[in-house]
Amino acid sequence: MQNPMSATAAQERVSRRKTVRRIYPDRRSTARLKQDRRRGPGRRKEDRAEAASLQKKLSAALKGAEAFGPQDPRLATALDNLAVFYCAQSKYAQAEPLRKRALAIRQNVLGSTHPEVTQSLNNLAALYHAQGRYAGAEPLLKQALAIREKVHGPNHPQVAEALENYAELLRTKGEHEEAASMAARAKAIRAEQH
Repeated sequence: MQNPMSATAAQERVSRRKTVRRIYPDRRSTARLKQDRRRGPGRRKEDRAEAASLQKKLSAALKGAEAFGPQDPRLATALDNLAVFYCAQSKYAQAEPLRKRALAIRQNVLGSTHPEVTQSLNNLAALYHAQGRYAGAEPLLKQALAIREKVHGPNHPQVAEALENYAELLRTKGEHEEAASMAARAKAIRAEQH
């Protein structure tokens, strides 16, 4: 005969697992990733080879884009693509000059209020944020927010995105009240859109 307490406890455990899977559906894929890591050095070697191949392709694309001229927006895109790769590898020192150059090209060619310029500002701010260089990230996020409010008006989804990015930085810095205020404004803008 089973102990009724153990059956109840078992049912609660199963219920909790189902809840966790519903809230965090990617837990199973995360477990598979952990298994991949446990396979050992062979898997990491494959990953390094794949990363090296991707870096070669992105570098070749950048070299090809430079043929369009030093102020071509396609060059800025190629610079950003390589910077994304370096950021994913936590090679921020290599990504930073690429991000800065892409921003400069877009500002010169497209003008300071173009949406791609605000995206470049956000990209550079994200790089600084990842490095813990909050003093460098904050003015870039303020500038992106100001441009988006001026171009799109105060209740546009692009403004909500800028507010969310800025709120995340403020949370990281420990400025929770101001972060909550910005996040609430972003949420209100998004609610209006639906």
